[in-house]
Amino acid sequence: MSSLLVLGTVLAAVGDAADGLAETLRTSVVDPLDRALDRLLAPVDRALSPAADAFNRALGAYFGEMTGIQFGLLAATVVGLLTAGVWAPMVSGTMLRTLALASIWAVLAMSWDIQSGYTGYISFGHSALSGIAGYTTALLIVYVSPELPFVVTAILSVLATLVLGLLIALPTLRLKGPYFSLITFVSVLLFYRLTTAYDALGGIPGFNEPSVFTWDPVMRYYYMVVPMLLVALALTYLARSNLGMILVAIRENEPAVSAAGLNPTKFKIWSFVLSSIPMGLGGVLLVGFYGNVDPNTFVLVNNSIEIIAMAVLGGMSSILGPMGGAFLFEFLNHEVLGSLPRALRYVILWVLVLLVLVFARNGLFRKIWHRLGAVGGDDR
Repeated sequence: MSSLLVLGTVLAAVGDAADGLAETLRTSVVDPLDRALDRLLAPVDRALSPAADAFNRALGAYFGEMTGIQFGLLAATVVGLLTAGVWAPMVSGTMLRTLALASIWAVLAMSWDIQSGYTGYISFGHSALSGIAGYTTALLIVYVSPELPFVVTAILSVLATLVLGLLIALPTLRLKGPYFSLITFVSVLLFYRLTTAYDALGGIPGFNEPSVFTWDPVMRYYYMVVPMLLVALALTYLARSNLGMILVAIRENEPAVSAAGLNPTKFKIWSFVLSSIPMGLGGVLLVGFYGNVDPNTFVLVNNSIEIIAMAVLGGMSSILGPMGGAFLFEFLNHEVLGSLPRALRYVILWVLVLLVLVFARNGLFRKIWHRLGAVGGDDR
C-alpha cells in the first residue's frame, strides 16, 4: 500500500513538472514567437485585405470567408501548382513526378474526407473504390478498344466505382460504431484477394497504356493537377453547403439529426456517393500515371491507411487539409527521404503521423490556417 502511495506521489510530481514545463515553454517561447509572427505578418494581411474582402463578398458564402493572409496563401498555392511545370524541373529532376503523384493522392484523400472526415464513419476500404476504377479502365482498353477516348473510359470507370460504392454503402451505413469500419476493411481485403487471384490466372494481358495520357512529364503533371484542383473546388463547395453541415451534425450528434426529422442513413449514403465519384477519378488518374494496373498499386489495404494518414496530417473534415497532407506526405516520402530505404522512410512518416495525432489533433494545415486567420484579429 505504501509503495502504491509513493508511486502515486511520484506520478503526480512528474505530472506537475510536465505542466510547469509546458507553461514555461508557452510563456517564454510560444507567446513571444506568436507576437513576433503577428508583427511580421500583420502588414501583409492588411495589404491583401482588399482582395480578400472582394472574394468574401462574391464567393465567401460558398467557399468560406478568409482574411488577407489566408487569401494570399491560398492564391500563392494555386499559382505555384499551376506554374510548377516551369519551376519544378529546376528544383529537382523528380519534383514534377512527385507533384503529379501527390495530386492523385490528394484527390483520394479529399474523397475519403468528404465521407469519413465529415460523418465520422471511418472507412478502411476506400482503396477498393479507386481499384475498381483502375481495373475498369484497363479492361475497357484491352477488351473493348484501345482507341476509346479518355472521356469515355473515365466516365465508365467512375460509374463502376459508384456502383461498387453503393454496394458497400447500402448495407453498411446502417451500422454504427466499429462495425462500419470492419465491414469496409473486409471489403477491401476481399477485393484485393479477388484481383490477386485474377492476376494469378493471367490478369489483363498486354496492358500498357500510354494512350490514356502522355509520358511527357510536364503534360502528365497537368493531367493530374487540374482535375485535382477541380475536385478540391467542388468538394469544398459541397462541404460548405447545407449537405456538409448535415454530415458534420451526423458526426457530432446523430440522434439529434434524427430528432430534427432528417434521415441520417440517407445523408450518409449521399456522402459515400460524393466520395465514390472523385475516388473513381483518382483511380483513372493512377492508371494514367503508371500506365498499368495491379493489386499492390491500386487495391492494397495499405493504400487506404495512407489515405487516412494524409487526411490526419492535414486535418480531417476540412477538404483542403487532406489535400495539403497528401502533398506533404509525398514530398517527404520522395524528395526529403527518397534516398533512404523504403522501410525506414515509412517508419519516419508514421512517427510523424503519430506526433500529429498527439500534439496537433486537428492537423498541421488546419492549425496553420487558423493561426494565420488570427493574425488580423480574426479566425475564420
